[in-house]
Amino acid sequence: MPPRMPPSPLPTDVQPAPRRVLVVEDSPLNRMLVTAILAQAGHRADTADNGLEALMAAQAGGYDLILMDLSMPEMDGLTATRLLRDLPGAAGRIPVIAMTADTDEADRVRCRDAGMNDHVAKPVDRAQLLGTVEKWLRASDASGLSAGFHSSTSSTCGTADEVLDREVLDQLAQDLDADLLADVLRQFVDETRERVDRIVAETDRAILTREAHTLKSTAGTFGARSLCNAARALEMACRASPAAESGAGEDGADPVERLRRDIPRLAGDAITAYRAAGYLA
Repeated sequence: MPPRMPPSPLPTDVQPAPRRVLVVEDSPLNRMLVTAILAQAGHRADTADNGLEALMAAQAGGYDLILMDLSMPEMDGLTATRLLRDLPGAAGRIPVIAMTADTDEADRVRCRDAGMNDHVAKPVDRAQLLGTVEKWLRASDASGLSAGFHSSTSSTCGTADEVLDREVLDQLAQDLDADLLADVLRQFVDETRERVDRIVAETDRAILTREAHTLKSTAGTFGARSLCNAARALEMACRASPAAESGAGEDGADPVERLRRDIPRLAGDAITAYRAAGYLA
């Protein structure tokens, strides 16, 4: 087991007063991690599984800020934010911070155009997340919804060949109680095994794209570097060749199929590495 370590303290100028935050995220693991971080800072965090649930919760009122994933079933985060901005009164002015593993300029523009206020990247960095939340809570208190959009980009999964990203895991060990870290890693492994099975069996490119996107996010959040890179590549390949017959490469092999065959092996490598490092029994 990793050593039990206290959470990293926030800077002295970022000490948030308890507020009510809605976390909109379709991954149970990401919801657990983000709500744990918010709770440690004294905030009350409620959750929604998709944009439609978020819109209904916002209409009911009582939230000071929304953390919104982008890619979700039922209704994505961009659509939900556009509809939210059309709501009358305080509900339409709630600060919305995008949470996504995609951090390029096109995604920032999409978030801004949808009416989001800011952008934090996954894997989630505790100090950055809480600093961004506090910034927009203060802005909301002072002047209501701000039209400004800023991007706060933490490091996503890297390009090195290591199976695990030790910096991400070290940060998780600081942010979370050791027992909670072990619990979320076990849940990550269980969820990943189920998602890998779906990826192997699925032929619909739209569904594969969504599964790869979520795997990219969760693998990055929990430091499974190689698995995250492969899931990112699979997502990009699916977007580039949405129809199976259009995906053949120069060697006659479909790049989506090549990447999909690698995913189970890389998931197994990550699980083995977690055990070898003492994160899993």
